Amino acid sequence: MPEKKNKNNNLFLWEQVETTDPEFTTKVNQRGGFTAIGAQYQIKNATEMFGAFGHGFGVKDEKYTPILNDTLIVYTATFFYKLDVEDSKDRSWGLNIVGEFPISSSIKVMMGNRLDDDCIKKVQTDAITKGLSRLGFNADVFMGRFDDNKYVNTNGQK
Repeated sequence: MPEKKNKNNNLFLWEQVETTDPEFTTKVNQRGGFTAIGAQYQIKNATEMFGAFGHGFGVKDEKYTPILNDTLIVYTATFFYKLDVEDSKDRSWGLNIVGEFPISSSIKVMMGNRLDDDCIKKVQTDAITKGLSRLGFNADVFMGRFDDNKYVNTNGQK
């Protein structure tokens, strides 16, 4: 377990999950351009940190609500997580991190003139990845560090 950086441990989880392997990112040239993170990569990292999806972390109370004459689906759920941490070197401190918070997303049901038959999966995945970002997962991407080629090149060499 890495050394704790923050004396009061408030950033413990964040500091464990904030760095993204550039191999699992994609540059997207839409809406002004941004870096996308592979959802399975995020789920794998969350599984490593918390345990299996549905046990150590996941969603509950899922609800899919069609709106605007069924052209848009709004997804809402409660994201939960739990983590027990004990410093293996100095067993003088431990953390029990448990929490939950609401997540949401929306998606169009149609792609042009065609029904998007993956819209349910997409809206749930989007909400889960947004939930993970609130805990610090892949914070370097969300904080704009992937806009800096020097950071990406250095991070990719680690």
